[in-house]
Amino acid sequence: MKEPQIVKNKLPVWLKVILLLFPFVIACFQFRTIDNDFWFLYKTGEYIVNNGFPHTDFLSMHSNMKLVVQQWLSTVIFYFVYSRLGRIGLFCLLYVCYACICALTYRLNLLITKNELVSVVLAGLTDILIFNQLIVTRPQTFTFALLLAEILILEKYIQTKKIVYLAGIPLVSLALINIHASMWPMLFVFMLPYIAGAIPVKTKRFKLEAEGSLIALVAALACGAIIGLANPYGTDNMFYLIASYGDNQLGTTIYEMLPTDIGTHIGKMLFGLIILMVITGFFYKKKSFSVRFFCLFFGTLLLALLHRKGTPYFFIFGVSSFSYMIKDLEITLPSNITSKLTRRVRIMLAALLIMFTVCLCTEYLVKSLIAEPGRTAHYDRLDEVSKILERSEDPVVLYANFSDGQYMEYKGFHPYIDGRAELFLAQNNGEFDYYGEYYELRTANMYYRDFTDKYQFNYLLVNGTSDRYLLMSLLYDDDFEVKYEDSEVYLFARK
Repeated sequence: MKEPQIVKNKLPVWLKVILLLFPFVIACFQFRTIDNDFWFLYKTGEYIVNNGFPHTDFLSMHSNMKLVVQQWLSTVIFYFVYSRLGRIGLFCLLYVCYACICALTYRLNLLITKNELVSVVLAGLTDILIFNQLIVTRPQTFTFALLLAEILILEKYIQTKKIVYLAGIPLVSLALINIHASMWPMLFVFMLPYIAGAIPVKTKRFKLEAEGSLIALVAALACGAIIGLANPYGTDNMFYLIASYGDNQLGTTIYEMLPTDIGTHIGKMLFGLIILMVITGFFYKKKSFSVRFFCLFFGTLLLALLHRKGTPYFFIFGVSSFSYMIKDLEITLPSNITSKLTRRVRIMLAALLIMFTVCLCTEYLVKSLIAEPGRTAHYDRLDEVSKILERSEDPVVLYANFSDGQYMEYKGFHPYIDGRAELFLAQNNGEFDYYGEYYELRTANMYYRDFTDKYQFNYLLVNGTSDRYLLMSLLYDDDFEVKYEDSEVYLFARK
């Protein structure tokens, strides 16, 4: 008969519930806005529901571009939720996903450490870090939960040696290839530490026992790879990440693809977390070691340092890996203190925690009410632009930039470019490097009249900051006139 595993540092139920709910409650009072990319995701989901899977672009003005909708299932989910439940329904979907992430994070840390205090603290820390700016109306929200489920499955297998758990890997693969194919290869990247841990090492001075069966893990990886073919775009979906983010300008121009530096908000969080871990590791003497967690920790750390997009994976999996090192940490209160923890004292402590949470929630709510007009005003201006374009007697040939293009697509127009950066690379669309051309225009390395005359734009939606060169050129061009101007939004029409 299997002996029950002892959980260290058990917390009172009321305290555990409060600590685990704390980040979720705080999140409910933070200002939420619809991410810019959501608008082309919505229109894509609408198209798939009504017309089936597209293979050439239908949103921009470049209708000959080859198209792979690598997140097709996410777009359909977003379309159904937003079209029926609106903005509130969309944010409720986010909170449901976040609740799953919180629960999975806690379960993973508890499974690794068997230490309730460590698990609750690190899960709460992770959840607070990832929600502020990383749980948004993009497919990545589903991806975090799926990859957490994968690591939980692998960890259950390692600890129980029951191969039946590995049957979950192909299921996660099937979901990820259809929900967010560009992140599908990460499913296998995160399996590599477990495969490395399953290789026994024996030398004269060093010995490591295998953690799990190497054959079983490789077989699960192979089954997951084969099941990846079950998607509408076949191998194009499976290798989308390699084709899209190789040696091109995206790595130097897209914010989330840049290296993480301490000057950014997410960089401060990352380096602050690393310093905290170093200090903890230095003073905590009784450390545990495991090949799989060593590889998972430093692998996700490297990913986070190379690209800002990789930081959430370190927050989730790097912190969980670190928890193994301090899993034996035990905190025992002196008997003279525990004897004074009467029911009245516990109620008072709970009341103080609740009051602190309420005050923090109130602060976030006030900030949200202040921030909302500024966040939504830009879309109000684009709505005014759309009304002008709808009154046009001629077919609209529209220039809109990388940030505004997707919203204009949502309004029914077909602009020059939108936020699907990788689609506008020649290596993906099989037609022309529109993103490179756009970059040359933005940096004033291309004469603006060569650009406007090439496409014969009769309307140009220009942003005063990101389209500075184009704006200043058009203002002094007699062939164009300003039809709309408000704040940084300008609409030019060809005379």
